[in-house]
Amino acid sequence: MSSEYSNDLKCKEIEPVYYSENNRVEFRLPPNKLYTNTMNVMNLAITKSAGASVLNKLVGVYGSIDRMALMDGNVELQSLVRANEWLGIKQQLHSNRYNENLGGNYVGNRKGVRIGLRDVTQSQVPLTGVAEDAAVKRAGGNGRKIIEGGERDGMGALGTSNNATFKGQLDVSEALNFLQSIPYVDTSIFKNLKLVIEFNVSMTNVIGTVQNTGVLAQQRPYLVVEEIVAPDILAGSLGKTPPAISYNVIESDVFTVPAFSTANGNLPTTAVKNPVQDLTFHVSSFNNKKVNRILMATRCFTTGMAQEGTGDVAYGNYNSHAMLRQKNQVRLNGRNIFPRNGVERDMQRLALMADVWGGSAGIAPFYAGLAPKANDGNPRQDILDQGNEVIGTQDYFGCTLAGAKVEDLQIDYGRTGSANDDGAGQTTASKYNADLSLHIFAEVKKAVVFGKGGQYNVVYQ
Repeated sequence: MSSEYSNDLKCKEIEPVYYSENNRVEFRLPPNKLYTNTMNVMNLAITKSAGASVLNKLVGVYGSIDRMALMDGNVELQSLVRANEWLGIKQQLHSNRYNENLGGNYVGNRKGVRIGLRDVTQSQVPLTGVAEDAAVKRAGGNGRKIIEGGERDGMGALGTSNNATFKGQLDVSEALNFLQSIPYVDTSIFKNLKLVIEFNVSMTNVIGTVQNTGVLAQQRPYLVVEEIVAPDILAGSLGKTPPAISYNVIESDVFTVPAFSTANGNLPTTAVKNPVQDLTFHVSSFNNKKVNRILMATRCFTTGMAQEGTGDVAYGNYNSHAMLRQKNQVRLNGRNIFPRNGVERDMQRLALMADVWGGSAGIAPFYAGLAPKANDGNPRQDILDQGNEVIGTQDYFGCTLAGAKVEDLQIDYGRTGSANDDGAGQTTASKYNADLSLHIFAEVKKAVVFGKGGQYNVVYQ
């Protein structure tokens, strides 16, 4: 086609054939049409009946999306469970330029980071206009400049009506990359193509602040697609059986790491300040499948896990916490992926993430690693305005299996507990001793293989 601005394309809005508030929405594409692989879900919005609130700073409007599926009738082409979590990770993998200029407008999050200089004698934090607290103002007003930064201004505000609340959008291929593997979508082959989205609209999934008044309501979205109407393209492509389509789907598994506790007999004490916890998990979800990259997030849902005693910490449910002396080893079909004891240092883990998942790896400065025990007024706040609350909250482990077929996959996970000098209560409350959920996401290879008469099978490769 000559141009997206020509008459070769028509932009179409598709209303859902089924919509149940806070539950499920379904879109169906008309048969015998040709579409580009660009599909966007619009009017992704959530209202809140009472109490001023903002969306989660990482996932924004995606926080309510529990599952997505692209189906042809009853045949599943691709699905994504824990969609809100994976879409949050995708925001981390975007460049800071994207997050600063586009992502916040699409998602309603606050992922972009700005870094600037400020004269220590000035009274405002740059870029935000927020007045500096005199109690933590740095000494020596002699014209020295310090590096200071802040997250992207603003987050999506939740209003009481569709007109007043933030409205975002989702490129479907962000979640379902089957669409990225085909040049166009032919509904003369996929005759009953439909997009299904299931919601889980809860305060902890959606809200970015500790504020639980009111009732949340998912608004009715619609789907925008581009129909190809150029006669020459339709004549050469519509109804023509394509070659096999190969693509990666995201599948996941979850494991629990028990807490350091008195009941488990390993609570850190003054006598044994740093007990060690070494566990091995057998990951069976990927058996008999070819797996490319793996990513592991460490979730901690302990109440009051903020180090400074607030419940409003960084990205809430979507944090991935670094643990003290964390180590990881992956064993594929009986052989270790990494030499010796595996990945044992924070910077090893960060470098591996950058190597495997890209240079951005979505990790803003000092988001990885451990958070030293200190007040927010310390100089760390000159780098990120959230200070102690964000350090160590976006720390992932990632590696690649290079497309190997999994017969037996084991993951070793180790960490060290830490006793708090203020007593057993503080030791128990520490996130470094808390029970954890390890959420493992993997790229699994799938294919659509075509036979005679337009028939096809969806298979694992």
